[in-house]
Amino acid sequence: MKKTICLVLMSVFLLFGCKKSNDTNDSSTSGLKVEIKGISGWGEFVNITVDQNKTEVKYPAGTTGNPQTVKDKSYKTSEDIFGKLSSYVETYDLMNAKIEECARCLDGADYVITIKSGGKINTVTIAEQRTDSKYADVLDFIKKL
Repeated sequence: MKKTICLVLMSVFLLFGCKKSNDTNDSSTSGLKVEIKGISGWGEFVNITVDQNKTEVKYPAGTTGNPQTVKDKSYKTSEDIFGKLSSYVETYDLMNAKIEECARCLDGADYVITIKSGGKINTVTIAEQRTDSKYADVLDFIKKL
């Protein structure tokens, strides 16, 4: 009985005694980070995360639950890619834009883009099949990631 009580007390002490380190260089709160979700009438078809250090492209499981045949990718973000992304955010003022073009039932796909920078967050939705050519360069850039 004493061993059980000691084990329980030791477990509680270890559980509450450990703490996370205070990492002040958290990339999620500093610098530009963009999260892109490709969505369609059938659900998400791609998740892309880009920051200054890393680009991740993930493909969710298919509608049957089977893994996708395309492999997920993760690689160091090049200066060129990060520069273009930063340029698009500035050119189209995506940190302040209110774009909600969810038409996935009509055109098949949309991109939900969440921009995080300096503690500020904004989300825009851009339809893949637009009638004008606005944002065509951004959509082309996303498809090449």
